[in-house]
Amino acid sequence: MNKSRMEALTDGIVAIAATIMVLEIHAPDSFTFEALRHQVPAMLAYLVSFLLVMLSWYNYHMMFARAKRVDLMVYLANTIWVLVLTGIPFATSWVGKYPTHWQPELTYMLITTLWTIMYSVTQMTLVRINPSSEVKINRETTIAVVIRYTILFVALIALSFWPPIGLISTFILMIISVRFNFRDEKRERL
Repeated sequence: MNKSRMEALTDGIVAIAATIMVLEIHAPDSFTFEALRHQVPAMLAYLVSFLLVMLSWYNYHMMFARAKRVDLMVYLANTIWVLVLTGIPFATSWVGKYPTHWQPELTYMLITTLWTIMYSVTQMTLVRINPSSEVKINRETTIAVVIRYTILFVALIALSFWPPIGLISTFILMIISVRFNFRDEKRERL
């Protein structure tokens, strides 16, 4: 598969997934701002998920911009990453509808965690096929990885006691990722 075609296909799927999420936020049954109050959980779930998708899309392009070649393994890893991505609108909708229940939050966390893992697998396959190119993005220190997985582990345990921790921990992990993106970009400019 041609690298630019694969990126274009992925771009289209990312755009569709990001757009589908907003369709779950419905207009209120009343004309008052008070009626919007019931939409706040869905709006927050959408905001976190949309920002997560856009951050990952940015990282994806940074990673592929450095790659010269793709092969079947890169294509398959990318395909599974996109497959899991398409589950995010479902999980976002469910969390937005039932923000105080642990089952939707657990589903959301499992999908985003699997999605993150598949991003890493895609990155590893790109590094394998492009050994002389620097295709890594978001190079985290060991302590940052420990912090990331500690946050995930604590959130998974706390989920049954306080379900909103799923979205909150996802947002915190996104902030950490943005910090590394800025650090990597700054390093590239020097």
